[in-house]
Amino acid sequence: MKIALVTDWYEPRIGGIELHLRDLAARLSTGGHDVTVVTPTPGNTVVDGIRIHRVHAPRAPVFGFLYTPAGIRALGQSLDEIGADVAHCHVSIVSPAALGGAAHAQELGIPTVLTFHSIVPRTGLLAAGARVALGTSRWRCVFTAVSARVARDVQPIAGSRRISLLPNGIDRAFWERDSVYAAGGLELLSVMRLNAKKRPGVLLDMMRFLRSASARVRLRIVGDGPLRALLERDIERHDLSHCVELLGHRSRAEISALLGESYAFVLPTLRESFGLAALEAACAGVPVVAMRASGVSEFIEHGVNGLLASSDRELASQVATLVDDVAQRQRLASADRASLARFDWSTVIDAHLATYREAIALRPKV
Repeated sequence: MKIALVTDWYEPRIGGIELHLRDLAARLSTGGHDVTVVTPTPGNTVVDGIRIHRVHAPRAPVFGFLYTPAGIRALGQSLDEIGADVAHCHVSIVSPAALGGAAHAQELGIPTVLTFHSIVPRTGLLAAGARVALGTSRWRCVFTAVSARVARDVQPIAGSRRISLLPNGIDRAFWERDSVYAAGGLELLSVMRLNAKKRPGVLLDMMRFLRSASARVRLRIVGDGPLRALLERDIERHDLSHCVELLGHRSRAEISALLGESYAFVLPTLRESFGLAALEAACAGVPVVAMRASGVSEFIEHGVNGLLASSDRELASQVATLVDDVAQRQRLASADRASLARFDWSTVIDAHLATYREAIALRPKV
């Protein structure tokens, strides 16, 4: 099958959607499929053996997304040239390339799959606006989302059509391990892009709260982003440098090693559509503490393999309970992980291929 993966963001930019698409492209290619990534993100034309069609067009300053009609048309021309059997368009927070690519795919008669990856304020209102502007409820395409939380929020874009789930995938065998508790202190870990949506500042507030309860607690934050400089200043201002460390970008192997040293994984994001890093931690047997309103709650069961909070204060309090309650830490870490098998790439790839066949079946008969 010839597959075009259309995305506003791709490597060298690093984030959840970029890492997921890199893995998806690699898994599809390994399965014998012909994969091309179509994106306006500048960079190399081949990444890890996958062809990348970089659309050369003006991008919005600072934010970097495609914004001109000519740029959207150029992306449509790319799809026409590729001659894909299916166009899989990945919609993030601001995604003119993905939505514009899907519109052009529909005009060209290319079977189309839309996958929604993100949650933004007033997602439902924006989705309804996109339905009116683009006529998406009339598209012959398959609407999917990475989690039920996202599907509920973007439902207006599909009208009365069903939005099915197409989750992110992980290599369970890579992440699974026996958790080894670090000696001499309680190590916490968080992995996130350092931007406003992820709310990394909440982690510093949490550490100020925990510092008064236990001098043993340390937090390591993996990731980079526009808020790093601000976080560094706040760490210094609140005298947290002895217990909070910003590690920047780390490889998966390095993150796996860090998880093996950690008692808990903490994610304060409210608008977390899926929570890939939290899922990796859960597979590694590390208790996850996250927000109940996020997509993480779809694979973390409160009191079973992690803890879910309804407020920032509750998040800090729940982490504090793990500091004092060794038995609870061990019980959460030893929870059965069989329910996470549905996110293994072996299952997720089959779901993608079935979705592609569903989209192809919607093509008008000639």
